[in-house]
Amino acid sequence: MSRTPLSVRAVAELGVLGAMATWAVNFTVVKSAVLAWPVLPFSSIRITAAGILVLGWAAIRRANVRMEPRELLAAAVFGVIGQGIYQLLWAGAFGTINAGTSALLIAVTPFLTAVLASLLRIDPLKPAVAAGGIIAFAGVVAVALGEGAGAFGGETTGVLMTLGAAVCWAVYILAGARVIPRAGAIAWTAWSMIFGGVALFVTTFITGQFDGLASPPPVAIFGLVFSTLGSSSLANVLYFSAVPIVGVSRVASFQLLVPFLAVVVSAVVLSEALEPIQAFGGALILLGIWAGRQTGSPFRRRLR
Repeated sequence: MSRTPLSVRAVAELGVLGAMATWAVNFTVVKSAVLAWPVLPFSSIRITAAGILVLGWAAIRRANVRMEPRELLAAAVFGVIGQGIYQLLWAGAFGTINAGTSALLIAVTPFLTAVLASLLRIDPLKPAVAAGGIIAFAGVVAVALGEGAGAFGGETTGVLMTLGAAVCWAVYILAGARVIPRAGAIAWTAWSMIFGGVALFVTTFITGQFDGLASPPPVAIFGLVFSTLGSSSLANVLYFSAVPIVGVSRVASFQLLVPFLAVVVSAVVLSEALEPIQAFGGALILLGIWAGRQTGSPFRRRLR
């Protein structure tokens, strides 16, 4: 069996690091954009455009983007949930929540996914995941308490909206796990984005938010370009391209960098410092993520 050359693996890992950094910066970029321009128009444009770009990338690679009617229906339903409603909750919460706090809360999505999979009897809850989840959710409580008492106007509503967004994304991941083995990750991502984006467009028209809408200011234009070309398109391409080269476990380990980098970027750019209790909660969340990815019981001592 031939091994992947080290140079190819190194390039793939650099690509993953680039994807993680892009996703981390995206929290600050999107917050800055939606504070300057309405959430619905912003989200509808960027998600739909990103879906079209992914389809274009697939066409260039001659990848299959066709889906069976049943799979396309799933992409439509869960695209509305995971790409549409998710965006409304996640981006809409930025009016009352720090970008770094948002990243820490979204980081618990893998545990929400595992809990839902267990409740739906899709996959049993592993001991390591359960232990990590308990630690991470203790961190969520600490982060939420700090956000509510913070100096930047944090409110419980923003925390709940962000956790609701994490639940939407967990549902989307579970649905994708069923469809992707048959249709492929590119087709699932592209079509779910397009369906979710169209739903956002329809909602924007119905609510009249396009009527008399002012042109986006420079910060919103930059947000549209960065989040569309960067976090929603290029980062996904780098991520999925690296998985078969580097391996799922190795790629997943890099995801610990996202909440950490997001907190650093929001502190530098937006002057959003974490409260001490939030820093403690963030450390618990990262510890929980690490523990949940261990193959055995993460804190078991070897008996001698």
